[in-house]
Amino acid sequence: MHNLADIDYITPYLWAWGIGGVIGSFSIGALIDRTGRPGLLMAGILAILAFAMFSLPFGLKFPILAFLPFVLWGAMGWASQAPQQHVLLHLQPNHGVATVALNSSANYLGSAIGSALGGIVMLAGLAPSQLPFTAGCLVLVTLLGQLIIIAKK
Repeated sequence: MHNLADIDYITPYLWAWGIGGVIGSFSIGALIDRTGRPGLLMAGILAILAFAMFSLPFGLKFPILAFLPFVLWGAMGWASQAPQQHVLLHLQPNHGVATVALNSSANYLGSAIGSALGGIVMLAGLAPSQLPFTAGCLVLVTLLGQLIIIAKK
């Protein structure tokens, strides 16, 4: 945040991310039930998440709009688990507990690996101000994979 917009006090942005997380985690179940299309919802989640990542550096220049990318990031990040779990439970109804546990473990492992890789690329010279763009590009690659999955059905 300091490298992007000379912001040293990040607590309000963390609050915005957390409020978004509450909104996303509480609303995604109803959306899955209403649409019955968790794969398509996941594509939408990824598209909004990419938008949030790419808009984060630009939004920080506008006082009130600066919080929107953080709210979206939190909402989409926390909403992304339920569509995955919904599909996995549909594919493995007799092994639901193990399937959801493995999915959770895979998500935490991915977070750890992503953090380690982020640190490595920063040590190699990537400026912290470039992290949102790098994350946005990774989300776009994931979105492409999700669209391929949807197209094969």
